[in-house]
Amino acid sequence: MSAPGGLLLAMMDPPSDAEAEFNAWYNEEHAPNRLTVPGVLSARRYTAVWPDGPRYMAMYDLESPETVARPEYRRLYAEQSEREKAMFARIPRMDRRVLKTLHWMDPLSEHPRLVLTVGLQPRPGAESEVATWYGEEHIGMLCAVPGWQRIRLYEQVEGTGPHFVAVHEIESEAVFETDAYRAATSTPWRERIHTLLERRERSLFQLLRSFGR
Repeated sequence: MSAPGGLLLAMMDPPSDAEAEFNAWYNEEHAPNRLTVPGVLSARRYTAVWPDGPRYMAMYDLESPETVARPEYRRLYAEQSEREKAMFARIPRMDRRVLKTLHWMDPLSEHPRLVLTVGLQPRPGAESEVATWYGEEHIGMLCAVPGWQRIRLYEQVEGTGPHFVAVHEIESEAVFETDAYRAATSTPWRERIHTLLERRERSLFQLLRSFGR
């Protein structure tokens, strides 16, 4: 498949007293409505594996980051149902990021079981070196790890998250115990990059549901 030009990434915590209601709203209304917008190519929901960080994550592949600026997308907010307005008012944590695709790998599986997201915030002026390292060294070395399926790298164009977000599809947490993984995360270039970062995020999610058109 051709590479989508962008990604809409949304991380949320459900209301503490209404998790089932939250999931029903998202599955029945919120995600399907976004798939009616031209340029929104797919939708997938995930739930957290690790205890820290957001409880739920959704990813929407986009033709381009500008998709969410189209009138058809903005209309979703103007025409929110009372159910959606009420749910948005109760969500205690919501982190929405619009991202531009920098590196893309075609999918090896339609429904990857586990997704690792890594956010990187470089110091001012270090953005180019971080992107170069990821594309020229880190992706290739991680793809040599048994069980590492696919990697995509994005740059934020809208939101309050880190400058870069990498999305990794893996078979299991056993990948983190391999010699190949230890080698990929201990190179001199990688060590230098980590001195150039102001912030790093790392979360693991498992697939909850995919939505089709």
